[in-house]
Amino acid sequence: MSNISKVFNNKSKLIGTVTRRLFDTSKLYVVKEALSSGLVSAKKDREALFDWASKPMFADNFIWSIFNKFFGIDLQIPFITGNWTTQAIKKNLVVTVGKQAVAQQLGGTTTSPMTAIAIGIGTTGAAAANTTLESEITTNGGERGAASVSNQTTTTAGDTERWIKTFTFTGGFAVTEEGILDNNAAGGVLLARQVFAAVSVVNEDSLQVTHNITATV
Repeated sequence: MSNISKVFNNKSKLIGTVTRRLFDTSKLYVVKEALSSGLVSAKKDREALFDWASKPMFADNFIWSIFNKFFGIDLQIPFITGNWTTQAIKKNLVVTVGKQAVAQQLGGTTTSPMTAIAIGIGTTGAAAANTTLESEITTNGGERGAASVSNQTTTTAGDTERWIKTFTFTGGFAVTEEGILDNNAAGGVLLARQVFAAVSVVNEDSLQVTHNITATV
């Protein structure tokens, strides 16, 4: 293949995943205290502690996505539309305005970093044309806010950006959507969004969201 052909066949893109974990806040506090004390250091032991503090949630699959897209329903049937787990992982969608923002960042057209994670109760499937969450949560601990952002390595050095935020609730919700934006309070530009099977949270639950976006070639 010629160099020109390689240029026009370049498959560079932005892809990513979101990991969700639901915790009992009081148990999560115990885990953090144990880790900060230095009593637990082995990776498998740390993970065992987090599993102990976790609450199960439904991790949906592509069959669930079909029912959600065409019928607008949250069909949770174990082994058919997904499975119950303590750690749900799903691909995200980098939306059109998000791609524009990334391009603008490269040349300095905009210098507004994507720092916020927001969650909501909207159930309409993620689409490239999205510019906001469908129904963002703004109360009872579910408000958007600044995430802890770091650069990670997936395939090549520094090819992944990671956002982590933990929401601690004072009221109940059925959380069904998540996204990254460039404003920590309200409005702003949406980078990515995803919709998933409802995660039912109650007072004193904590939902940890880890959002990764990787630049691939």
